[in-house]
Amino acid sequence: MRIIACISVIVLSAFSVPPSGSVERATAPISDGETITVRLSSFAFDPEHLRLKAGVPLRLRLVNESDGGHDFSAPAFLAASSFPPGSSPPLNGKVPVGSNQTVEIAVVPRTPGIYRVECTHFLHSLFGMHGTVEVMP
Repeated sequence: MRIIACISVIVLSAFSVPPSGSVERATAPISDGETITVRLSSFAFDPEHLRLKAGVPLRLRLVNESDGGHDFSAPAFLAASSFPPGSSPPLNGKVPVGSNQTVEIAVVPRTPGIYRVECTHFLHSLFGMHGTVEVMP
């Protein structure tokens, strides 16, 4: 039983170390109503930090570059935002993005603050698939 526990810890530790060269992640600039692309890959968002202006409409283009499904879960950010007429906020603040798929959502950030974003698929956030959305006044 101890051997299985030790092997489990070693395997989990190996997956929690970021690949070399990916420790530094870019920050998306303050937007002026443009489209911001967020790449979803195996256990990472790129950029992992978005900086947006309150009241400025934008499109989030979520591009899943992996062979497995992911989601962009930011319930507090999406609840504090508005959406164009005829569209509604994503259910439970999650935007599912299938493998090798792209999803776009139009959003207007409203409330300044720093909001957590993560992938809620099993262990993805633990392995590093999380970040923040900062809404500037």
